Amino acid sequence: MNSERGFWSSLVGFFAVSIMGVIGHFLYGLSGHNIAVGLFTPVNESIWEHLKLLFFPFLVYTAAEWLRYGRKTEGFLFSRAVGVMVGLVFIPVVYFAYTAVFGRNFAPVDMLLFFIAVFLSFWVSYRRMLRGCDSTLWQDVSAAVLLAGITALFIGLTFFPPATALFQSPV
Repeated sequence: MNSERGFWSSLVGFFAVSIMGVIGHFLYGLSGHNIAVGLFTPVNESIWEHLKLLFFPFLVYTAAEWLRYGRKTEGFLFSRAVGVMVGLVFIPVVYFAYTAVFGRNFAPVDMLLFFIAVFLSFWVSYRRMLRGCDSTLWQDVSAAVLLAGITALFIGLTFFPPATALFQSPV
């Protein structure tokens, strides 16, 4: 992927994923708590469930990109997988750090964390692709397995969440 195409694709992706994430926040309630919708959108206010707002829109956008030109771009899928992992780790780390300091969460800060995570996800993957990282079949398969595994975790843990802070709604 050339740098100009990568830049514009990442910029469009930032806005597309941000908009899909914001809309996704309300879909489960608007659907009448439809379980099929809940597999891909938050079913409660836990941090884990809200990670779906980043992951699934990012996955949809990445799939669309891959179909359009990603197959011809060396390291594309692996770079996108690395990028989304950065965003998925960023949100809970910063959330739990700032709530430990202040003793509570703040909705505007939570929303800002989401947008920063979307930005970081695209920025990291774009920068990685700019470096022209070689992609091996092993890396492509690993990225696909990782993304499929995360999808399975989100779906499975929607039904069977562990009793840890990550999976519980903030008080």
